[in-house]
This record gives sequence, structure tokens and C-alpha cells, in this order.
Amino acid sequence: MPPTTGLRRDAQSNVEKLHAAALAVFSRRGLSAPLEEIAREAGVSIGTLYNRVGSREALIDAVVPAVAGEKLLALKEQAMRQPSPRARLETFIAGMIDLQLSDPALNDAMLRRFPNATSLIEACERSTALGQDLIDDAHAAGVLSRDFTADDLMTILWMAGTASHDPSAPVGWRRLVDRSIASAWST
Repeated sequence: MPPTTGLRRDAQSNVEKLHAAALAVFSRRGLSAPLEEIAREAGVSIGTLYNRVGSREALIDAVVPAVAGEKLLALKEQAMRQPSPRARLETFIAGMIDLQLSDPALNDAMLRRFPNATSLIEACERSTALGQDLIDDAHAAGVLSRDFTADDLMTILWMAGTASHDPSAPVGWRRLVDRSIASAWST
């Protein structure tokens, strides 16, 4: 993203309006929302958006990682307060699915739809690492099947994220996700 320090007051104001509009539009419509809509909501031209922000990925990295990071940190704290490895992993999985359902931008982030938004991907990688740690803890406690891996977790989250925002998805997608998780427990 082009630096914003040293900008004229009106240019800095445009950047701030673009960031606020991007956050609002991305939250409503996801990260693939038209940039023209963001510019319109900010009250600037699309040329101003490109001039002040650069690319879609730069705009995503400017506004989404902080919000995603806050939500993912809150989920981590909620999961870590649980009394057992199983409860921590269950809380994490349910929370990730709930975030995907409620926040189109975060869903797009978790599905890695914009891999060149590097700051956002880094925030998502931290939650992936937490998922791996929770799986390892559940394995060590003997409550999770040894053949359930981080890849299985990511597949479940991918299925939930994809199905939850696809109007043509079968209505039973959540039941299948829940059954997949239920079958992974060894006790």
C-alpha cells in the first residue's frame, strides 16, 4: 500500500474514508466485493481508490487483518478457557464455523481466496497453527482419533466455509460437517 504519511489532509481523509468503506463493504459482501462499490461508499472515484490504496490485496491488508486478528484472538481465548483438550478443540471448530457463517470477509480470508493479501494470510496462519496445537493436545489426551489431522480440520472448515455461502449447497451440509467431527473423537 502506498504510504499515507505526508499526505495532504484531503488525501489522508480519502484514505481513511476508503478504509472505513472497505471494512463495511467487505464485511457485508466478502473480499470480492466490487471496488467500485467501496469507492462509491467512500464518496471518491475509483481512480482515487487505486491511486491511494493500490490493489485489492493492499486494501484487504490495510483493513481486514486487524479485525480478523481480533476475532481470531477472541476465539483462541474462548477455546483456551475450556477445561479439556476435547472441549477446547470443539470450541475452536464451532467458533471457526460460526465466524465463517457470520462474516463473509473472514470466510473469504479463511478460504484463502486472496493469497496475495499477505498480512491477512499471516493472521489466518496463526489460527491454523492453533488448530494444529489443539489437535496435538487432543491426540496426547487420547480423546481424538490419531488419524484425524490438521488437513482434516482444514477440509471440514473449507467445506463449511464454501457451503455456508453457496445458495446451491445441499441443506444437509452442516449435519455432514457435524458428523465428520463427531466421528473423529475416540471417546
